[in-house]
Amino acid sequence: MKLFKEKILSDDLFVLKEERFPYNDFPLHIHPEYELILVMKSHGRRYVGDNISSFSPGDLCLFGPNLPHTFYNKHLPADREVHQIVIQFEEGFLGEGFFDKVRFKGVKELFLRAAKGICFAGETRNTVAVKMKEMLQANDLEAVSLLLSILNLLSVSKDYQLLSGNYLSADHIEKDTERMSRVYHYLLNNFRNQITLEEIAGVASLTTAAFCRYFKKHTRKTFSEMVNELRIGHACKLLQLKEMSVLEVCYESGFNNISYFNRQFRLLMDRTPLQYRKGQ
Repeated sequence: MKLFKEKILSDDLFVLKEERFPYNDFPLHIHPEYELILVMKSHGRRYVGDNISSFSPGDLCLFGPNLPHTFYNKHLPADREVHQIVIQFEEGFLGEGFFDKVRFKGVKELFLRAAKGICFAGETRNTVAVKMKEMLQANDLEAVSLLLSILNLLSVSKDYQLLSGNYLSADHIEKDTERMSRVYHYLLNNFRNQITLEEIAGVASLTTAAFCRYFKKHTRKTFSEMVNELRIGHACKLLQLKEMSVLEVCYESGFNNISYFNRQFRLLMDRTPLQYRKGQ
């Protein structure tokens, strides 16, 4: 699976946009600009380089140039609506070498960290979220000032997590990202079937032992945990439709044991399938 190379066309210093759409299924993509994204409504899977993890409202992420990334939630139950603010800019948006000056050393280091993707939390996230919303109403000069303030806040923050691993070359980026793409999309298309460890390891062109290590490193979950999450998400959608019994939902979602289905549902949703259906 090849990466989609997004073309961001703008005559301005940077791109600022507020986006709303029914769900997120944009392909894994790259672009030469930095991207700062604030999720105001949406949840699902975030795919950054070789890392797959969950995202939810309030998440604030910074991606470096040509770092493969996407957010995906088309496979989830209802309420998949997306509302987000996105800022895209080149490092030289204020002139070549602007951030190379000693006084901007912190921002330059921020840009280097962004090569792996950064997710911010705590007070940093809250303050930057306010400033991003202010940018939507600001004039051009105010918007530039706010963006510089945001970059300063991000550069001094200690409340962040790097998302992706280390890469050796551009070829390595694409090769490893394509491997995770194959695995993830295979799971999305087949999670209702019984997928053996040997089968999914073959998709990744790895031995079973190597695949288990690889998958846990990149998703922070075991293979079975990921499959169960996908199945429970599908079960939630079916339960909302109220056209199937809980037993039918169990089998349709890929489980073959009602007791195990109930345990996994309660573990992930903190309620039973029937309580979920009744809105309790």
